[in-house]
Amino acid sequence: MMKKYTLQSCLALAACMALAPMALSCVEKESKHVYGVHAFIVKTMPENGDYGSVFSPLKYPTAFSKDGVCPSGETCFDISVGAYAVDIEGNFLPEYNDTVTLSAEPGKVSSSEVTFVNGLLGQWEMVDGKPTKLIEGQKVGIRFTHGNVRIWVEDSMRKLKTATEYGLCFNDRETEDGVYCEPTLATGVSEEYVFEPQTVKMIQYNPEQKDGPSPLLKEYGQLKARKGHDLVVTNVVSTGFYITDLGDPDYNSLFIFTYSQPGRVEIGDRVCEVSGGIAEFTGMTQLQFPSWGIQNKERSTAEDIDPAPEDGEQGVGSCVDKETGIIRDCTEEELEAMNAIVDCSDQFFDHELTKAEKKAFAYLDPPAPRILSSDILKLNNVSDGSTGSDGNKLRTNPDQTNALERLEGAVVTVQDIRLSTDFVNCDDNGNGKIESNSEEADCRTDCQSNSTRCTEISNLESYDQWKAWTIEGEAEVSVASSSLIAGFDITKGCLSWIDPVTNRRMMRCPERHLKRLTGNLKQVLPGCSGSRFCYSSGFRPSMIMTVIEPRLSTDLIMDEEFNAESEKAFEECVNDKECLAACKEYGGACTCDKFEEYRRKVPSKDPNAPTSCLNRAVAQ
Repeated sequence: MMKKYTLQSCLALAACMALAPMALSCVEKESKHVYGVHAFIVKTMPENGDYGSVFSPLKYPTAFSKDGVCPSGETCFDISVGAYAVDIEGNFLPEYNDTVTLSAEPGKVSSSEVTFVNGLLGQWEMVDGKPTKLIEGQKVGIRFTHGNVRIWVEDSMRKLKTATEYGLCFNDRETEDGVYCEPTLATGVSEEYVFEPQTVKMIQYNPEQKDGPSPLLKEYGQLKARKGHDLVVTNVVSTGFYITDLGDPDYNSLFIFTYSQPGRVEIGDRVCEVSGGIAEFTGMTQLQFPSWGIQNKERSTAEDIDPAPEDGEQGVGSCVDKETGIIRDCTEEELEAMNAIVDCSDQFFDHELTKAEKKAFAYLDPPAPRILSSDILKLNNVSDGSTGSDGNKLRTNPDQTNALERLEGAVVTVQDIRLSTDFVNCDDNGNGKIESNSEEADCRTDCQSNSTRCTEISNLESYDQWKAWTIEGEAEVSVASSSLIAGFDITKGCLSWIDPVTNRRMMRCPERHLKRLTGNLKQVLPGCSGSRFCYSSGFRPSMIMTVIEPRLSTDLIMDEEFNAESEKAFEECVNDKECLAACKEYGGACTCDKFEEYRRKVPSKDPNAPTSCLNRAVAQ
């Protein structure tokens, strides 16, 4: 092997000579010759000749073309990729013949592996034995690309040592067994392409599996409001908030998970920006570890707790204390925070807004609720009985049930709802969860299949979630976070006792109806963390829940007339010893009419026992 001196060798020799008067001796060390590929020169050409720009970005591609044809309703983008290998000194390396990894950052490519032949990928014009111009590259489709995008070529695959140049590994990077060479990690990047910025729909819409996980799963989500994409807060709950992009008709809403109820966020706020990791939790797409900026408010993160005082009417130099309401001079810290107030009005206007205009600009009308029919809700809970290879049931009609995925996170309305009448606490050991394959799990299963409509109490207490059903069609829906609505208590006016046989806390409630239930929609798939097999068009899990999170007191419109009559009949039964006993032991006997029906089916052994509620019998 030819002897070479690196820059480090020369510096070491110079240092050695400088220290010669003080040193007894200095030994020169020979450095190893660095051979093989060191980098790639990459050149790409878009099939349509357009690289995009900030002012004219390329459209977000959702699919790969097949034989040059893009699937109906989707957007495709094809490029031609060429490259050549160079050594450490930048010289063309014609002896390089290896397979490398091809990728788009951010995005995905239709071919993730390409092979160099005689140092080249694609056909190049050669001058004096060196590639100078790409004539024709390898055709590749890219999709799910947004913002600034480059194509990467990287030598990242392990190779057999005997198949490498000279039978040696680059810089002696071989595996311990001496059989393989570790990849050189030589890299090259293409010119920059500019695609349109990320939107909520890009995060939510999966063209391959309409009800599946986000196509950008585990990527970094970064949403910014701009013309045609106004972002508005539609709900604030105990663990985060929902936003909707008013510029898209569907797949337009997203949950921002903040771990606890976020400060400085209100329904109707204009969101200027929000970012975080794109994740799936129990089948729900969300941004995690987020930071966000809301018009006219401080930039925030999930770690923020206490909001700073608001601007006083006297201007930026004065503050209003939020607890006392007193106007005072701002502290240095408050003034610094005010300088960080978020303002995205320049994305919508070409002039600076007045204070009054900025105040009005900070609010957006949330979208009107979308009506969910009982039929669509019911399809989410049934199967045609067919099963996949793992024994799990398949969804009846994925195309129809995908209607729910289009509205994930959006504000929806369901009409004519019947609330739970039975409640039972199945958490026998009091650890806050239901143990699998136990009597607790059997109890929960019995509750879920109970024809009198049952909610498990520990689930209610831990997650503030209860079950309801549409009156027409009997479609099931769960309601969460309703305790955030002042004065609402699902168990108010219910009868509570300890069952003497199971020692479990039981509750029985009068039948109550809602004329309308409104809130943000989420589908909960327990145990689902992003795998495509979690979703309805794959092998469905054992349970899929349609959950609605109300926002305001007006989101729960009770049927006052029906409920008043029902509560009166319930009270009559509870005040009658015979009816009360039957109510506790048998579901559906907690009204005089139900008690009479029960007595006809189960006659009392006592010939003098009443067949109807006592006070009603006396009144008759």
